[in-house]
Amino acid sequence: MKTLKIKSNNQLLKINNKTYIPFLIHNLPNYFQKINPINILKINTIIYILKSEIKNSNTIIDLLNSSNINTNNSIK
Repeated sequence: MKTLKIKSNNQLLKINNKTYIPFLIHNLPNYFQKINPINILKINTIIYILKSEIKNSNTIIDLLNSSNINTNNSIK
């Protein structure tokens, strides 16, 4: 059975030790169509893309961690 761990405080999704970064439909990367669909999850209105598929993933995670909503949390 696969495990699912949602870190609601920092909006990152962890499944089986893989980190997925959240995007809204209007904020998807330009190269979204080139990403392998197996590395994309859609939950409600949020699209999660596997961290290794994102070119600037560390920058995006830093921005998520430094946002006002997530001031007390950090994940890398």
